[in-house]
Amino acid sequence: MRFLVLLSLVCSVIPAFGEKAADSSAAPPDSISAGTRIVEYIAYPTLQVLTWPVDHIMVPVVRVLIYPSQEPIRYFLNESVVDRMIGLISYGKGEKIMTYPTLNLSSGTSSRTGLTFRNRALFGRSSERLVAYGLLYVNGDFKLRSYVTADEVFGTSLGAKTGVGVVRMKNASANQPGTNEFLYYSDSSEIYQFQLRHPLFLGFHARGAFFLRRNRLGRAPPSLLGADSLVSGFFRNPGTGLMDSAYRGLGQSFWERIWQIGLTRDTRNNENIPLAGSTLDLGWSYHDAGLRHSYHDWGMVYSKYMKLGRERYEITSEEERRRGGMNLTKFLHRLEYEKLKRDMVSRKVVALHLYVGQIFELPGNSLPVYGLQTLGNDTPLRGYSGSRFRDYTVAGVSAEYRFPVLRIMDGTLFDEYGVHGRSWQVIDYLSYKNSWGFGIRVRRPDIFLFRMDLGIHGISGVLFNMSVDAPF
Repeated sequence: MRFLVLLSLVCSVIPAFGEKAADSSAAPPDSISAGTRIVEYIAYPTLQVLTWPVDHIMVPVVRVLIYPSQEPIRYFLNESVVDRMIGLISYGKGEKIMTYPTLNLSSGTSSRTGLTFRNRALFGRSSERLVAYGLLYVNGDFKLRSYVTADEVFGTSLGAKTGVGVVRMKNASANQPGTNEFLYYSDSSEIYQFQLRHPLFLGFHARGAFFLRRNRLGRAPPSLLGADSLVSGFFRNPGTGLMDSAYRGLGQSFWERIWQIGLTRDTRNNENIPLAGSTLDLGWSYHDAGLRHSYHDWGMVYSKYMKLGRERYEITSEEERRRGGMNLTKFLHRLEYEKLKRDMVSRKVVALHLYVGQIFELPGNSLPVYGLQTLGNDTPLRGYSGSRFRDYTVAGVSAEYRFPVLRIMDGTLFDEYGVHGRSWQVIDYLSYKNSWGFGIRVRRPDIFLFRMDLGIHGISGVLFNMSVDAPF
């Protein structure tokens, strides 16, 4: 697995700036750049290394785990339940409006259900879109968010986004930096957003944004131990030498004004089935917060997609019928050693993801606990729940191997690493965090439906994720 990550890092530096932004509605689903074919020649020498653990470890494990659900999944896909469901939840002219429930299963109180509303042609114009959703957690906490995006604002090349969000969490948690202990607190905040985007050159866009946030951070219910157990030096007030939760913004109410600038670039051939191209988001933010909690930070998220082989990636309805529908037993036989060696660079996609961030306190100010950079399930490190680690500096890298199972389903194998610390100079890079695992993605070219992942860290940490959000 670690060898695969090293290979992925080498591949990720293949220049992407010569790519053209592809219109998913016009370009063939499998259109790829010339640079992508370099991966074919890199992949062949590694087949002997990569196929052994897949054939002798991953395939038997997958067989065992999916056996109880084989028949329900067979029916679910053979009867086109997904396609029928999309027809039921879509309405309006051109079926541009969708309302559907969501479900995210995770550990502890992180599991949640919700309702999402999408209008892909607000006011009858496809350049304007509305998304609104609400999430209800198993313990009664909730989040609400709504935003509108628009292209070609007032006939110009400007893009815009405006939104509002409400958080009501009575037991939000944060890992105390440098320890394995958690701090529990309540978060009753609102955030308002306005963003503008303007095209530059080579597919780059400049963006500027303003956020206004009302922070109300309090104590968690007494039943949740840890509200007063401050064990990290992060909470030590240098003025008094005592542990002080208010020093990091807890038990306080204050306004925060966030100014943000950045560069973005998206050359994916398709948002929901990316086979080629990349995405880049590089930004810097200044947080002007009350009660002397101001700080600034920067972050970068980069993803690269490379299709292996020249065959069409997607499985057609006709191919699905010829295969006899959903037959996981036959599919798993296709992963056997000799077949895998022959098909390693056919109908596969390697997806790479890099995430880095760093935060800086302003002189005379104290960084609030929620402002720390995070490393965890959303980074992603899918073997760890939530924002498992918090610190001033974080970095993570993921490699994912995707292959089509059926017309609307991909299988995935992934391996992920992350580090965190007070700064780049003091991070112990040998004490990295690792998670690996496998899963499925259910999607169409026009919508991502859901994913299920089994993330593993070490020999005992296992986390099941079911989410309507793609990690990258």
